Amino acid sequence: MAAFVGLVGVVLGALLSAVATYLTTRSTKRMDLEHSYDRALRDKRLESYQQLFHISRCLPRYWRPTEVPTRQDLRRFRQDFHDWYFGESAGGMFLTVAAKDVYMRLLNSLAQAIPDDRDACEQSEEQPLHADESHALRALASELRHQLSADVGAANPPQLQSTRLGRTAPPPPSISG
Repeated sequence: MAAFVGLVGVVLGALLSAVATYLTTRSTKRMDLEHSYDRALRDKRLESYQQLFHISRCLPRYWRPTEVPTRQDLRRFRQDFHDWYFGESAGGMFLTVAAKDVYMRLLNSLAQAIPDDRDACEQSEEQPLHADESHALRALASELRHQLSADVGAANPPQLQSTRLGRTAPPPPSISG
């Protein structure tokens, strides 16, 4: 009888050990897969965001007096943003929800600043932007750049803290003798 109880204990212990090992391994593998996916997405997002950040230079924080764009320029800017979103690298796929919201608001503002009517279009293409239109576009472009930086973590301090080395100890006083 003692041998039977011992055998049941060994079998039950082995079974529990196998279940615990399975659950632990499954959890670890799942975390590894999620981490790999997150890393790959971050790398693709970083590449796409760098391109979008570069495109957004057409709407700087302020215009130099000789750089104030015309409505024709805005049409080109809108096309550049559109090409990035739907282009071969499909940058729009990688926008976070917050970045996509700002991006769409920026494109809507660009579209509103460009005349739709073809007759009015020819006359107003070379007209400069109104101050409020200019400010709204530049503010949205700035908000977009800030969101891109936040999404990729560029605005965060490094997570690995390093220690700064202390000063080198002064040399010992000379012993004269």
